[in-house]
Amino acid sequence: MGSARAEEYVEEYEAPLWDHLVELLERMRKAAIAVVAASLVASVVPASLDPYTPFVIAFTRWLLDQVVPEKVSAFGVTVEVSLIQSSPFTGLLVLVKSSLLLGLILASPVIAWEIYAFLKPALYPHERLMLKALGATSVIFFAMGVVIALKVVLPLGFQFAFLTSAAVFGDKLVAFADVNRIITTTMIAVVGLGLLYESPILLYMLVRYGIVSPDIMSGDKGKLLFVVVLVLAAVVTPDGTGLGMLILALPLYISLRVAAWLGGRSRRQPGF
Repeated sequence: MGSARAEEYVEEYEAPLWDHLVELLERMRKAAIAVVAASLVASVVPASLDPYTPFVIAFTRWLLDQVVPEKVSAFGVTVEVSLIQSSPFTGLLVLVKSSLLLGLILASPVIAWEIYAFLKPALYPHERLMLKALGATSVIFFAMGVVIALKVVLPLGFQFAFLTSAAVFGDKLVAFADVNRIITTTMIAVVGLGLLYESPILLYMLVRYGIVSPDIMSGDKGKLLFVVVLVLAAVVTPDGTGLGMLILALPLYISLRVAAWLGGRSRRQPGF
């Protein structure tokens, strides 16, 4: 009983702002260490033993295979696409970037836990349960954004870029792609679209706590937001066919509508 009361007192104790900042920095440090450690592990753990191939190298090759076309054809002209390096250290830079991306993915549970542990003292018991559920949901949405980036946005984007060049220059074109820029663009798209697909979680929280109206996705506001989502999708999927835009925009818009509806229901039921 005494320990329970002591724990309750600790939970209700409001620490000074400086203590919160110190704790936040400490948890950020732990998350950063986890990312670096996971990156180092991914750099040495073998994906193949015969011959020995570190997982980070296999992962980098897989990324390039997913997003860079081997050849493109336009108006009767077929052009093969080759990768080049613009610096002797390009291979090292690419491996460092790939290992950091892998480290971020592998250490994501640790990062999520540190965020939860930082917020936990300020939450009621039912809010902690909700945050755990949202944490699992956010992983699913982030993965959805990553899959769409690797399977739709990047392949169609690079395909369209090379097709345009082939159409303009014809058989005089020799298509080269800087592997360092390809990997950098891939990392930005993967992380960016993964975070973009976290927006339904954010909208749910904003609606649930009364910061945003649950009617934001209905009527003229909903139509305007649908246009905004389409424009954003068109910007990041310049494939010219509209297919990539729709594949990116429709799941995101539907998720936003569902998030606003669920947020409105939970706001009407405070005990949720």
